[in-house]
Amino acid sequence: MNKSLLCLVLSETTLEKNKNILDTYRNFIDMVELRADYLTQREYAGIKDFPENIGIPAILTVRRASDGGRFRGRESDRRALLKQSLGSAYSYIDLETDFRDSEFEQRLKQSRIRIIRSFHDFDGVPANLAERIREMAGAEGEIPKAAVMPKSTKDLLTLLQCYKKLEDTEKILVGMGDFGFPTRILSNYLGSFLSYCARTGSQAAPGNKDPEEMVKLYGFHKIDNTTKIYGIIGNPIMHSFSPRIHNRGFKALEYNGVYLPFQVDNVGQFFKIAKLLDMNGFSVTIPHKQAVIRYLHGKHENINKIKACNTVIKKDGGYYGENTDVYGFLKPLKNYFGDPITQNIKATVIGAGGAARAVVYGLTRHNAKILILNRTEAKAKKLARIFNCQWGGLNPEEVKRIRDYSDLIVQTTSVGMKPNIKKDPISTFRFRGHEIVYDLIYNPPLTRLLERALDSNCKVINGEEMLLAQAQAQFQLFTGSDYIFPQNFVFEIFRG
Repeated sequence: MNKSLLCLVLSETTLEKNKNILDTYRNFIDMVELRADYLTQREYAGIKDFPENIGIPAILTVRRASDGGRFRGRESDRRALLKQSLGSAYSYIDLETDFRDSEFEQRLKQSRIRIIRSFHDFDGVPANLAERIREMAGAEGEIPKAAVMPKSTKDLLTLLQCYKKLEDTEKILVGMGDFGFPTRILSNYLGSFLSYCARTGSQAAPGNKDPEEMVKLYGFHKIDNTTKIYGIIGNPIMHSFSPRIHNRGFKALEYNGVYLPFQVDNVGQFFKIAKLLDMNGFSVTIPHKQAVIRYLHGKHENINKIKACNTVIKKDGGYYGENTDVYGFLKPLKNYFGDPITQNIKATVIGAGGAARAVVYGLTRHNAKILILNRTEAKAKKLARIFNCQWGGLNPEEVKRIRDYSDLIVQTTSVGMKPNIKKDPISTFRFRGHEIVYDLIYNPPLTRLLERALDSNCKVINGEEMLLAQAQAQFQLFTGSDYIFPQNFVFEIFRG
């Protein structure tokens, strides 16, 4: 199995800036792509000599605006730039499928510069993608390339099925955007000739990630067809800190696994992806904790009560569900209410989704008296009836009732999460200072709700502690081993 290469896309306006970017990341990459369409015209004269000055294999690309590039001049001028590769040290040149110049292409082959024959689709994943790539692969010595934009879980499934159909075909196949992110990390596992990366902030292609992150966090070069694949599903999901936790845990354990974020808008389609990739397990977050249950082949008994699943593992040929949120939620509370928790706590729970179910379940097991408040009252009522709790809406009158259930206030919704950090689900409630306020959000570490609570001298808990505790339990289910905490772990996860 040939190793997939990691290619750094250089899209600065000058050759000097591009070389500086390369020098920053040289230890993480295998090659570069010079996007000459981003250069200013005064830099064009230096294109030919660029690969000799960098000492690493290079691709020359001059992308038209219609193909997602920046070159807006005449086609004759673009072709003139491409022809600067002749007699140069470039290893590859990227030419679109509609580019035809037989004399130039023959001279390229004579000079041992390989042609990457590419097309881009920013509107989705073509149904005939595999057939198109096979047809492109028929050209002697050329590497077919397709960069496509999955816009749904179904699109990602179609793309991954394409990889399977082309297992024996040399190709470059890239999924752009958030839905396509797993294909960038799993390039070697999926059999792509290379994967692209770029410095943080680069606009060269949607979804390009920082090469240091791809190598250090995800272990890009170590992933092969023996690597066990794990992940987290949600919508949105790219903000999740869970890959930082689990991938660091795999590394500390010297465990051959990788943990990826999967943007998911259809749980049923994702289970097809999980089977296709032979995934060993995955975490589940908002809004899929209830939707996954119907696709499980078995589940822990607590899921029957909570009706929410946050952990799925491969077991006996199918997928088995667990819930580690209860453990994760309760662990930080033991610092305030004792271990075991024995006080008759009066608590308010904001929200009525999957996370709220785990919270209410955990608290009722310790005889807490609970008020559930939710924007949609019917959902609060439904959850309250299951656990014999009080319930209400989130209008100012109902929020006043928190005073009678204020030993502990738990916020379980996404209100206040980045990017909407100024929102507060109970903005009309005034703290008195005795409350313990627990927000399950960890990004940002201090939500507007927690800031207000601190200003009133309340004790506060954010979602970091719960995330780490439930992830520890997940990690044990995934690997059968306890989590090993590296030095400076918390700082690296949440502040690094």
